[in-house]
Amino acid sequence: MKNNQKFVITIGRERGSGGRMVGKELANRFGIHYYDREILASASKELDVDEAYLASIDERSMNFMQNVFPVAYGGNSMAFNYTTTEAELIGVQSRLICEFASSRSCVIVGRCADYLLRDNPNCIRIFLSSDMQDRIDHIAKVYGVSKEEAKKKLKRMDKDRAKYYRTVTGMDWGDSRTYDLCLNTSLLGIDKSCDLIEQAVRIFLQERGIDCTLESDIAKAK
Repeated sequence: MKNNQKFVITIGRERGSGGRMVGKELANRFGIHYYDREILASASKELDVDEAYLASIDERSMNFMQNVFPVAYGGNSMAFNYTTTEAELIGVQSRLICEFASSRSCVIVGRCADYLLRDNPNCIRIFLSSDMQDRIDHIAKVYGVSKEEAKKKLKRMDKDRAKYYRTVTGMDWGDSRTYDLCLNTSLLGIDKSCDLIEQAVRIFLQERGIDCTLESDIAKAK
């Protein structure tokens, strides 16, 4: 695959809508790299901060002004060290996403990749949602909690993700106008949703003269 034929699929998603499963399957079908927690792992090494800690603040809401001016907001040195890592994580992850997208074809899940790569003509931006009951059932199963507790978790997650997205982009999370394709995975299920997205991506690539049937980037990178 030639350098000018690199392409990127970004996936924004509601928690419990199957974003990770869809992302991994699309990466497999196109034979390209997949990035989700891999971005967090790379950031952990670069910042020399425990990955488990970074995972606890990843895509969570934060007060950006408090990160920059903690003293003015009643902060102290310990709070400054804590919140600075949040700001640093956003900066490092954002840079890594742009570097990955410029060097290889890939699928990138979350972390405002749709916004960061908005000027990339070979990037197709997808947003996945799902019916609330399906999301509740998924979270209840994953965390081993009651459906009522799962519903509360989802509300907190949605609020955090929306605040995180606005902090980084200044825009509304999940706004259909910022994506190329929005899909409710409850409508078709995960497998058929992947089929539909794959077809859309292939049309997108064909329109740009990108041959995605060639040997994968992953094989060439080894």
